[in-house]
Parts: sequence; C-alpha cells; structure tokens
Amino acid sequence: MECGGGRLPDVMGAAGIGAGGESGYYFRRRVVPTAAGVLGLTYGRGAFVCVMSDFTIMRRDAILAVSSPNVTSGSIGEAGSLEELGGAQVHGKITGLVDKIVDSDHEALEAIRKFLSYLPDHNRVAPTRISVPSGADKAAVELPNLIPDERRKTYDIRLAIEAVVDPGSFFELKGSFARSAVTGLARLNGQSIGVIATNPRYKGGALDAGSCSKITNFVVLCDSFNIPLIFLADTPGFLIGMEAERRGMAGKIMNFLAAVEEATVPKLALVLRKSFGQAYINMGGGKADETAAWFSSEISFMDPKIAASVIFTGNADDNGKSLEHLATELSADTTPYSLAEPYFAHAIIDPRDTRSYLISRLAIHSRSLTNGVGEHRMANWPPVSF
Repeated sequence: MECGGGRLPDVMGAAGIGAGGESGYYFRRRVVPTAAGVLGLTYGRGAFVCVMSDFTIMRRDAILAVSSPNVTSGSIGEAGSLEELGGAQVHGKITGLVDKIVDSDHEALEAIRKFLSYLPDHNRVAPTRISVPSGADKAAVELPNLIPDERRKTYDIRLAIEAVVDPGSFFELKGSFARSAVTGLARLNGQSIGVIATNPRYKGGALDAGSCSKITNFVVLCDSFNIPLIFLADTPGFLIGMEAERRGMAGKIMNFLAAVEEATVPKLALVLRKSFGQAYINMGGGKADETAAWFSSEISFMDPKIAASVIFTGNADDNGKSLEHLATELSADTTPYSLAEPYFAHAIIDPRDTRSYLISRLAIHSRSLTNGVGEHRMANWPPVSF
C-alpha cells in the first residue's frame, strides 16, 4: 500500500461522500487470511485497509495515518513531522497497529510469505503441517537454566519459547508494542500454534492495557484460522493504578477474557514460575482445555508478601504474628499441588518435560476438532480492539 487517500475532486460534495457510503465496504469477516504492507505514504482508505488486515508490516521510512499533514495543519492547526504523525516508531511501539517493521520492500514481502506459511488458505481447513527439524527436542532440557529459580529475577521469555517450539519457527508479532506480553506464531512438532506468554523482562511480566489488547487481537487471529493456542504464564498479575484505570483496564481485561473463553481451538495453559490474580485466569488457568504447572511454580490470588501487607495493620496481628510470619503462612498453599488436589491443575510437570507434554496434549485436543477446524466464533470481532 502506498496511497494518498481520496482524490479531492472526486470525493468533495454530497454526491462524492454519498458514493463512498453506498459503494464502500469496510468490514471483513475472517474467511481468508489477509496481509498488508505499508510501503510508502499511506493515508485514508489505504490506512484503513492496512489496519483491518490480519498482518500488517511497515517499511521503516513509510507513513501510516488517517490524513496527511496538509489536512491536519489546515483543519486543527497542528504541526509536526511525518514520522511524528504516523511513522514506524509510532505504530510499532505506541499504537500497536503494525505487526513488524522492516527496512525494505523485499524484507516486507519475505515477512508476508512467512506469516502466510503458518495459516491455512481459508478457514475451512487446518494449517499445513510440516516436517520436524532434527534435534528439535534438545533445547527444551535447558529450560531450568534459562529461567531463574528466584521469581523476582528477570529473564527474556522468548528464549524459553524458542527452546520449546520447533527450532527457528517462532515468528513474533507486535514485538515492540506492550512488551510485557509476547505473541507469535510457531510450530510444535510440525503443527502451527499460537504462543501467548508474559515476559518478566518488561514490567516484571505484569500485563497492562496494551498487553490485554495485543493478546485479544492475537486470540481472534488464531481462533479464526484454526490455530491452537498455548499460554505460558510467569506473571505477578495485571498492572494496576491510576494510569491503568484511565486506559479502561477493567474493560481491557474482560475483552481479553471473553476472547479466551470464546475461542474454540485447542487451548493449553502452563504456569512456569508464578501466576497471580485475575491474570492467572486470563492466561488460560481454568479456561484452557488443560491447565498445567511446573512443580516449582506458585499460584495464588496475589503475591503472598503483598497480601500480608494488606492484612497486617501493626507490629503484630491479634495472634502476635509478624508480617514475615504471616507472609510465610500465606505462601503455604501457593504450590501447584494445592491447585492439583481439587483437579484445577491437570498435570504438574518437570520443566524439562515441557515440550513433550505440550506435544502430547496438543495431539489429544486437536482430535476434538472436525478436520482441525474450529467454530470461528470471533471471525466477526472488530478488526482492531485497541
């Protein structure tokens, strides 16, 4: 796409705008995958087509905006550079409307080809399976070395994802936007999957409003095109506070949860190190076809230390217990075994068995679909839910 928007001599006047309303068609039901490249100055309907697509890639020097600077300066007196108006950094990091940023048209076309390789030709068939690279199971045994035992230490979850999925298959989407959440396509034992993970490297893995929207849109994509979902949680919960509330956090959380509940593709949820609060549920806990946890993980309504500080009101409580003692007591029931006892967790696994466990569970739950095709309940979801 390289589009200047509407040609003014054609669209001015009542008849011009009326023709746009009569003949224009903006909504797209997700039946076949669509991809768009922003490869130059792109305004108006060209911009709308791009953001309605399943995958949008942008050349680093391109511009994506509703109107050109000539319009904005003339109508609202706002001055600024093209890059400030709708450059790659704006849409890659701030708005999240672009999935990837590249340096050339050639790279853009290559990325589009790769994206489409994970998807079926249309929504009535399953994505094509490919052969599994040799040695695909070796990296997963290193998971305990990739993730620190101390849950307050940070690490990059993408290293763990790459150790679990087929080598070289992870294709991240919106990598520069809302970085405490990671979304991307990959293959597991040759089968296309969608990966949703929290990333402790950013904001400690706490999910903010942008993360909720990012995940919601990704769930819609995968459910629309029969791609199973795998959730990897290592999160202290949702990021709260005044800024979060002003961004409509409660609504973002519920949109996210609605998408997870409505998705009919196989869903597997795994707690890696910790998962607290409502984020545990949104990240598939109790909502997925199977919920599992590493044997060393912690699960609770909130961090026990924070819970103790909420309950504690002085130097000691009514029973003479200190803040530290109360936090220790509250930590006693946070093990995954307490989750498994009432069968809220279906499996407790060794981190080194993560890949083999996910492959075996995916094989079982994929059989619940007829020819690998889901119900596509979210095919009509709005094209952008930010």
